[in-house]
Amino acid sequence: MKIVFAICICLLVSGAHEVESRSHPAPRRRPNKPLFVFGDSFVDAGNLPRYGRDVTSRGWYYPYGSSDDSHGNGATGRLSDGLVQSDLIAKILGRKESPRPYRLQQDQDEIDRSGVNFATALSGVYEVPQKVVPTLAQQISQFRSMVQDGMIDDQDLMNSVALVSISDSRDYVRVSVTASYDEFMSFVGGLTDGIADGVKQLQKLGVAKVLVNSVPPLGCAPWLTLSSNYSRCDSRINTFASIHNTLLKQKLGESQDVLLLDLYTTFSNVVESGSTVSKQFKHKYTPCCDTPDNPSGYCGQVDGNHVQYSLCQNPDKYFYWDYEHPTQAGWEAVMETLEGSIMDFLGISY
Repeated sequence: MKIVFAICICLLVSGAHEVESRSHPAPRRRPNKPLFVFGDSFVDAGNLPRYGRDVTSRGWYYPYGSSDDSHGNGATGRLSDGLVQSDLIAKILGRKESPRPYRLQQDQDEIDRSGVNFATALSGVYEVPQKVVPTLAQQISQFRSMVQDGMIDDQDLMNSVALVSISDSRDYVRVSVTASYDEFMSFVGGLTDGIADGVKQLQKLGVAKVLVNSVPPLGCAPWLTLSSNYSRCDSRINTFASIHNTLLKQKLGESQDVLLLDLYTTFSNVVESGSTVSKQFKHKYTPCCDTPDNPSGYCGQVDGNHVQYSLCQNPDKYFYWDYEHPTQAGWEAVMETLEGSIMDFLGISY
């Protein structure tokens, strides 16, 4: 019997969002901690190869990167108008940006001391069609090979930090809208098992501290608010996200070396709380880069000499850059909120 998801068990939802969030002034000194990044487009800093100009490679073309002063306002493969979450966590660790992508380091004798970014847009726990990108488990296998080959040594691992992000809803597009509740719970169970197992594998390989993203309120992403003219979130999809986060929290357990980053509450507070930060974003669910005449189009799409997208004038007034990803200003607001709890967890003094 098919069951409407909107009536999913609410007991699973309660208690899903418990990571303390607060901002702190920037510390004067930061410890030297290598950062290893795994996951999806929220944290990819250029691993997806630059193919022809299409939806897969759009992060390598204008207008992506157009707000990124640190890279000459040019596209770098990041799916935003500028920096993404991995860059801002690297800044907390005293770096200028995310560690270099794996594709630029895999054939070298040793890694950059800042770490390695293995994350790839389109990635998730489950394989994508044609296997064009590595899954989370395959990214961790790439990391394992570097450890076994001595490119990443014990000294690197001793003070290391890993960031795991399976947050951009890529896996969930596989779920049929007609799936039953049991089918959905089986799917999300396998998905959160995959994330939790990835964290355990990283710990077995010697990673000292692991940051793990929850999923944000997926129903508030512009590709889902489009149907209401960007005016309201899809509450049913947000219920799914809350169930995911509750299960993930349970499976990660109470390890002192793992911190679940509550993107659900943080995204919601940044956009909706009415705080000074929230008021910065005049456009909460509308993407800065939109394709109003073609809902199936994408930011950066060009047909011959004809641009197929519209671009806002002030990206810092928009929380979302495209149909899925925050602007640089959006990420900065999110990470400013989470910075204090991350610093406490990593033992970084002010």
